[in-house]
Amino acid sequence: MQNILALIYSSEFDEKNYDTLCKYRPDYMLPFGCRYRVIDFTLSNITNHNISSVILYGGEPLRSTLDHVGDGRNWELNRRSGGLMINPPVYLRSRLANEIETYYNTMKHFMRNKREYVYITNPMYISKVNISDAYEKMQDENLDALIFTQKKNDEYGYYLNRRIINTDENENPVSVGINLGLEEEINLFTGSILIKKDIFMDLLRYSIEKNNATNVLDALFKYPKKKSIGLYKSKESLSVIMDTLTYFEASFNLLDRDFFDEIFYEQGMVYTKSKDEPSTEYLKGSKVRNSLVANGAIIEGEIENSIIFRGVTVKKGAVIKNSIIFQNSEIGEGAILNHVITDKDTKVFEDVKLFGNRTHPYLTDKGEHIN
Repeated sequence: MQNILALIYSSEFDEKNYDTLCKYRPDYMLPFGCRYRVIDFTLSNITNHNISSVILYGGEPLRSTLDHVGDGRNWELNRRSGGLMINPPVYLRSRLANEIETYYNTMKHFMRNKREYVYITNPMYISKVNISDAYEKMQDENLDALIFTQKKNDEYGYYLNRRIINTDENENPVSVGINLGLEEEINLFTGSILIKKDIFMDLLRYSIEKNNATNVLDALFKYPKKKSIGLYKSKESLSVIMDTLTYFEASFNLLDRDFFDEIFYEQGMVYTKSKDEPSTEYLKGSKVRNSLVANGAIIEGEIENSIIFRGVTVKKGAVIKNSIIFQNSEIGEGAILNHVITDKDTKVFEDVKLFGNRTHPYLTDKGEHIN
């Protein structure tokens, strides 16, 4: 897979949808699964398929990205040839550039890179998609571009307002649409495109000149030159994070053992920035049921159906249910939390009660003290 350049870009969803969760970090830097960040899953999947040239288009604020991802050494991307490049946000006349404009403004990187294919992916679609299999399909069918999708039965409207690919009677893609719930079965776009680099660069030039598209998926169908586009229909488990609610739901998907095993262990491991911390300490009287608890935590209270990050302290008599507790938070004696997300370094004092619900979890700010 040394013939592929990977581009990671995550601005499809508005970060305002995350309330305070993205106040101090881009969406792809959200903590996920006890000790990881959302970006770890995309970086790991890319490198597990032996793609060694990656450009990460960073979001704001950029500091957390530089601190966590760095030179890419945890994904073996700290190389002299290829490797990882983090591109800062692109601004045009004091506004943030859209996807097409961002790629066009970094065209020189594509020209210098000798790889012939570009894999474009959004890290907010968490899945262990088989990039190698998709590349083989593209070669076998002599395609110019391949759009990654999943066939979904959406009778309950879970994928409403998501982008879908409309097809003809032969299952050839013909247009991009928005799922309004008119059809029970849809071709859900899963955030990735594999495309020949020369076509990709020409598509960018055309889109800028005509000013007719803001993202690559739309531009692909507005590009007038003859091209062959196919669909890669993946079957791997998928979590799409687009706001606070879907982040909450995606996190609790990890409590399903089958999903956990697939997302962490199948088609390669998930890697992250390493931190040396002691094992979790469970003190007398602690109770933990159906939860994920990271190393470095000290547990003396009761935890159920929750996700506890590194360095968290849960004191005697505290009860945490259906909640996500970020790194280095402290939950005081007798406190009760249900459907809560505490940001890093939150301190909840003794006997405080915090309640949200499944669709509107209670959020705390980073470093907030609640008494």
